[in-house]
Amino acid sequence: MDSRIKTPKVERVLLYQRHRRREYVTGTLCLTDRHLIFIEPTGLMETWVLYHHIHSVERQSLTTKGYPLVIETKTFRQLFMIIPRESDCHDIMDTIASFSRPDTYRELYAFQFTPSSDGFVKSSGWNLYDSVVEYGRMGVPNEHWVCTELNKDYELCETYSNTLFVPAKAEKSVVLGSAKFRSKGRLPVLSYYCQAKNSALCRSSQPLTYITRRSQEDEAMIQAIIDANPNSSSLHLLDSRPKINAVANKAAHKGGYETTDNYPNIVYQFNNIQNIHVMRESLQKLLEALHSPAGVSSVLQGLDASSWLRHIHLVLEAGAFIAKALYTEGINVLVHCSDGWDRTAQTCSLASLMIDKYYRTIHGFMILIEKEWLSFGHKFTIRSGHINSDSKEVSPIFTQFLDAVWQIMVQFPKSFEFNELFLLTIHDHLFSCQFGTFLGNNERDRKINKFSEKTYSLWGYIWSRLDDFTNPLFDNDTENYIMPKTEVSILSLWRGLYCCYETGPHPQELMEEVAGSLRQQNVCIQDHIKYLEQHRDSLEKQIKEYQECLSLCSSTTSTSEDVFTDESKDPSSSEPDGRAPLKGCNEKLRLESLNLRSLLLHVPEINLPWTPLRVASQCGCGSAFTFSKRKYHCSYCGTVVCSTCGSYHAPLRYLATSTTSHRVCKSCSKMSNISDQQILER
Repeated sequence: MDSRIKTPKVERVLLYQRHRRREYVTGTLCLTDRHLIFIEPTGLMETWVLYHHIHSVERQSLTTKGYPLVIETKTFRQLFMIIPRESDCHDIMDTIASFSRPDTYRELYAFQFTPSSDGFVKSSGWNLYDSVVEYGRMGVPNEHWVCTELNKDYELCETYSNTLFVPAKAEKSVVLGSAKFRSKGRLPVLSYYCQAKNSALCRSSQPLTYITRRSQEDEAMIQAIIDANPNSSSLHLLDSRPKINAVANKAAHKGGYETTDNYPNIVYQFNNIQNIHVMRESLQKLLEALHSPAGVSSVLQGLDASSWLRHIHLVLEAGAFIAKALYTEGINVLVHCSDGWDRTAQTCSLASLMIDKYYRTIHGFMILIEKEWLSFGHKFTIRSGHINSDSKEVSPIFTQFLDAVWQIMVQFPKSFEFNELFLLTIHDHLFSCQFGTFLGNNERDRKINKFSEKTYSLWGYIWSRLDDFTNPLFDNDTENYIMPKTEVSILSLWRGLYCCYETGPHPQELMEEVAGSLRQQNVCIQDHIKYLEQHRDSLEKQIKEYQECLSLCSSTTSTSEDVFTDESKDPSSSEPDGRAPLKGCNEKLRLESLNLRSLLLHVPEINLPWTPLRVASQCGCGSAFTFSKRKYHCSYCGTVVCSTCGSYHAPLRYLATSTTSHRVCKSCSKMSNISDQQILER
């Protein structure tokens, strides 16, 4: 046992669950080297919390029942426990603090994780993204844009990818000079190329203009970006920050912004997206409102006071502005904030998503994250708090991006190949540290720590379970360009994320879950129809053979009687040869009868109708259904099961020609292996 676990088990712990009828549940709290586990006395209900998910643990004032602990997770779960003894309470807090905030990467779960599936190999998913291939898909390089190797060893910019695309007119001195004039060396480079309009989306960090400082190389770089578009002589420069923040940075000699005096062909615009600190506080206010025991009106007031949806609105609005400029106006756009790895990643990703339907597929969305977030240096480890570091640098930037994507999905349900569970799974594993995909702060950091060699990739895991993440409503023939409404009044709270641990029956079924269930049921019925058609043909054939056999038996019986009459006169004669065909007919009739019985046994294999999803509050294993836990139907019995109990697949065992494997529960998977002969013998 790990020495950091001082008390591995605590009895008589009270767990308060707001969404259950009973206010408190008494049970046992177990502490392992990976999880905090609360087990109810019946053993049917278990609450598992991964240490890496835990954001904070707070001890409250002593009560008559014991010592209260409030545990909040990065995935928006809140657990309120009462520990009987103070010493146990202290030990639990120490254990959680030790495991939830490790000092090094090597202590993270990803370095010990071993998948249960043999088909999931460590290399799967790590080679998904190749910048040359992805930019080649966009039509780059071409006469306007080229690949530069100046950052091959990360000497130009440590936080960028080692493969960058810049304007063909930008000479080496211009590229080097521009990098020196930009914060953290993050010079303007190509993010997305809209081949249909010859327009380009570029990204960078803020210029180090200070009060009167300027750079001829940086100005030449901006002009080269403008010249790279033969259809336009200007450039939209979108600064994601509020103007007051940009002015403050300039006054404090921490950065600044471009002016039309030095950059004459730009159209400058501030987008007023707040910084990481405001976003962190906004999310905290949102969660306080959602966890409040007050009434609905107080929750709605808290939601409004948090300004969370207003922040989502501004991010979406910026993405929509970029998409319109690129696709409708055909004008190049340069986006930056302060350092160009937070708000810039959000807006560039959303704009690409609106313009290019490839990024709305499962594979394309993975590529989008790899390109805009991982290769361009979003600080995932720092922003997510993976290891012990400055808590003021933690911020829900990527969470905000996923929320914005979900808002678009709600408006265009047929335009996305992936479903809500796909986004929830990505968000969950952003913090779980189970995979190495989101570890590290940039490409160089990940290479130094050899994450691709020592950990598994989240993309490999998702690719091995594609059926779980596929949107049944997806139509690949939808428009390439979509433009969502971004008004605050249109947006809604993403309950599937922020209230994902609510349990019990839900009056509203998720449209994609219902559609998926109907598709699954339809496939089962189609297979069953094939079976019935085959057995109808078989039955017709059997009836014909039956009739022929009866006719033969009738003829044989008549002949046998004549033979027997003649030979019965001789007492020494043996059994007549005419009875042999009669025995053969009887045996054939008996076998045909077995085939008919087998047919009748197979008819009720498909149970219809299936249990409605909305009435199921928990699986047969005792696991409660939440927004984040997808429900499945067993294709045989029609009951609603969780992902674990519904992870079995089996073909309709009586349909030999079927290549379709259906999702079934554990009990039915055992039944699917029973042969016809075993059933007949029962």
